[in-house]
Amino acid sequence: MLRFIFCLVIFWNVENYFDPFDDPLTGDNDFTTAGSYTWTWNRFLKKRNDIVKTLIACGEQEDGSWVAPCIVGLCEIENFFVLWQLVSDTPLSPLGYGIIHRNSPDPRGIDVALLYRKERFSPVKTCFYGIPSEDGTLLKTREILYVSGVLDGRDTLHFLVNHWPSRRGGDRAEANRQAAARLLQGIVDSIATASPGARIVVMGDFNDPPEAPVLRSLSSDSLINVSAGDTYKYKGVWECMDQFLVSPTVNRELEYVKVARLPHLLERDQAHLGHKPKRTYQGPAYRGGISDHLPITLKFITFVSYVIPKR
Repeated sequence: MLRFIFCLVIFWNVENYFDPFDDPLTGDNDFTTAGSYTWTWNRFLKKRNDIVKTLIACGEQEDGSWVAPCIVGLCEIENFFVLWQLVSDTPLSPLGYGIIHRNSPDPRGIDVALLYRKERFSPVKTCFYGIPSEDGTLLKTREILYVSGVLDGRDTLHFLVNHWPSRRGGDRAEANRQAAARLLQGIVDSIATASPGARIVVMGDFNDPPEAPVLRSLSSDSLINVSAGDTYKYKGVWECMDQFLVSPTVNRELEYVKVARLPHLLERDQAHLGHKPKRTYQGPAYRGGISDHLPITLKFITFVSYVIPKR
């Protein structure tokens, strides 16, 4: 009898996951008690608990079983404290998640991060890569997070978490995303050169769909886009902004890639047809939702063994 071991990976842009305290070094004033959004501790706790509820729901399988997320990539989080709140005093706490994060140069103070189950994954190398501008200086935007480590004491895996520059800004914004693409491809190529057949999972909010030239440029012998569908709705049009790209060695072992279209994440789109993600705020009005992006999930086989059944 064959026994399969899986790794469940989630990526989610959790849209402005801020604490309500003022950080004088960043532009977080709107998300404070005295700010324009009147961001209170109770509103923060609701958002925290709803994020946890969603991450747990992403582990539900079609056969009725449940798989604990092994790796969780997040973006638009403010700091280590909000991550610690997710994993320390919630239903995620018994699962024993570690946190990998550092403050980015983004003016608003929003960062990328990785959560991992310490029972299964042991980080070996962590690096935060700043994105270079045309003049060689680093852009004041989110970094690319690279984490390699050993899963279940057997497999070396490489994870890269991205939140590319916004599409606002025309040609300059496009150039910034091209710089992020070149940096990401360089990192992936270095991994593949050093370790042919390396198992690589790239995840992120790329602020461009898979068919955009800047994303197509990432398709290579070492990276395959396996995105499953639309995650973000703008002016009535759904787009696939949140994506997984994997190495061929991971692609061969894929169980599934999905967009988590969970009912509690959606609401009726009153201005257009269908549904849209339910945001925490719509303009200045508090809506009580979680994010304007839907989470994406990826599950792949990491180990297969042959077990002789007992007679």
